[in-house]
Amino acid sequence: MPDSEGLSSVKGFRYAAVEAGIRYEHRLDLSLIAADFDCVAAGVFTTNKICAAPVRLSRSRINNTIRGIIINATNANACTGEEGFRNAETITRAVADAVGVSPESILAASTGIIGVQLPCEKIVRAIPKLVSSLSPQNGSLLARAIMTTDTVPKEAYRSFTCSRGNFSIAGTAKGAGMIAPNMATLLVFLVTDAPVAKSDLDSVFSRCINKSLNAITIDGDMSTNDTAIILSPAVRDTLSGKDLSLFEEALLDVLCDLAEKLVMDAEGATKLARIIVEGARDDDDARKIARAAANSLLVKTALFGMDPNWGRIACAAGYSGAEVSEERLSIYFGDLCLLRNGVPQNPPREEMIKSMRDRDIRITINAGMGNGTFRFLTSDISYEYVKINAEYST
Repeated sequence: MPDSEGLSSVKGFRYAAVEAGIRYEHRLDLSLIAADFDCVAAGVFTTNKICAAPVRLSRSRINNTIRGIIINATNANACTGEEGFRNAETITRAVADAVGVSPESILAASTGIIGVQLPCEKIVRAIPKLVSSLSPQNGSLLARAIMTTDTVPKEAYRSFTCSRGNFSIAGTAKGAGMIAPNMATLLVFLVTDAPVAKSDLDSVFSRCINKSLNAITIDGDMSTNDTAIILSPAVRDTLSGKDLSLFEEALLDVLCDLAEKLVMDAEGATKLARIIVEGARDDDDARKIARAAANSLLVKTALFGMDPNWGRIACAAGYSGAEVSEERLSIYFGDLCLLRNGVPQNPPREEMIKSMRDRDIRITINAGMGNGTFRFLTSDISYEYVKINAEYST
């Protein structure tokens, strides 16, 4: 994606990122998205019952008219009690005062270590500099500022043409670990100049999340801070009918692009695996099978070891909760069939191992039960993943 095609390509939004010294010196750790107009917002948040203060605050404000999102990295502001919530309120109020909008129009998101109070005064002191540096051109800066264990910033962009004209959607995401579906990633922020009614934005966003961010897994661990938010201009004349469908297609493309980049950058990963389920009784069963295989530590360690152990995939399908019959089950690595209708095909082992060597692996599971389909993205689990997470808080 060219540098010009990202958050900075969407008109009406400005971005900033500064070094506030929240946990480390000399790194971007505080960022802001500011809209030049009133916006409607849709949000999907972690379903973890232990959720961070900014998640609680943003949930309470997501139906308001929104003018901005303040984001900090290196500190999750999770398991910080009422002091943590008051800190989130204080910080959003300081942003609102500096921008000249209502505090209730500012959302918040955090990522980083759990159980440590935010250095609230330090953050508040950095806000005037943050606001003064707002610019439409700083989208890529924001994408870098929200990173934690990520190795690369992640942005995605799509434009579409409808009867109302040309519109754009762009987003950025961070996340390389603690990623499992429902909600599936740490932080994702999207902006669009397409005018979409609040009710339509809620339903479209939810559907697209379920097919993208809720269809990836890295380690089966759900964060306390998972947040995905999209902002759209708050106007009366909004997209409908075919125009709204075109918006949904473009939004799904952006989210799928971000989802793939998240799994490609998984902590310590050497493989991206596309688990494709076909022939399930229905789409819900297909999702169950795909999720079980994608979450299986035995499958993920086999991916790392380039071990074509298809029996682990068959096992996962069997315990997934979906309707599965051994006599109808088929499994493919790439185009190589390893199991057909419950009968092992036993291709030469060299061919099986060769099918596992690519960075990007396609695994197809055909349940032979109906027309249900679903796709999950997952990564392998490597020695490096263990090392990263063994040392994270120290």
